[in-house]
Amino acid sequence: MSLPRRARLVAEMSALFLLGPFVVMHVVYVERVPLLQVLAVVLSIFLVIFLLDRSFPWRATFLRGFGLGELLRILALFAVLGGALTAYAAEYHPRTFLSFPNRVPDLWLKVMILYPLASVTAQELIFRVFFTHRYAAALGGSPWLVIPVSAALFAFSHIIFNNWQAVAISFAGGLLFAYRYHRTKSFWATFVEHSLYGNLIFTIGLGRYFFTGVANV
Repeated sequence: MSLPRRARLVAEMSALFLLGPFVVMHVVYVERVPLLQVLAVVLSIFLVIFLLDRSFPWRATFLRGFGLGELLRILALFAVLGGALTAYAAEYHPRTFLSFPNRVPDLWLKVMILYPLASVTAQELIFRVFFTHRYAAALGGSPWLVIPVSAALFAFSHIIFNNWQAVAISFAGGLLFAYRYHRTKSFWATFVEHSLYGNLIFTIGLGRYFFTGVANV
């Protein structure tokens, strides 16, 4: 890759992933636009870039699945990490532990269905599929750099929630999901894994760190 193209891609990446969250924060907190509406516009911007990039393999991306062995690895790790996360929430946040499904089960069920379909789909397309396809080569292609940069930008995007917990949780999740995508090259593998942890977080009461306070559900 030529140096000018690499510079253009790094500049584009910085504008989208570093300046973008501040624009979203302004629109949500100052203009008071619900987050889901803002994210729909953000996703549209990325889709336009996707469509203009004729080298992007749409068909291959959505047809590439993952094997039973990978699914078992995802589930085994989720049993360990998800179990630890649940124990942490029960011990240190007993007031909110399981309060969401107990207090408003209808809304909880909607989140369990809509969060993977709307939010996880968009996040995995942007931070794993789009990021890797468009910027991995500009970063040298090494997973030792691509994975942490992807995770860091994924975490940084969560500054829109105005708390460090959302950023920290997202960085840990970002490392895992970026590693999974590097390992499998499968959108569906990261979709399943992200959905498992995201729905667990909302269920055990840690989802309060991922609300803006502006009506967004």
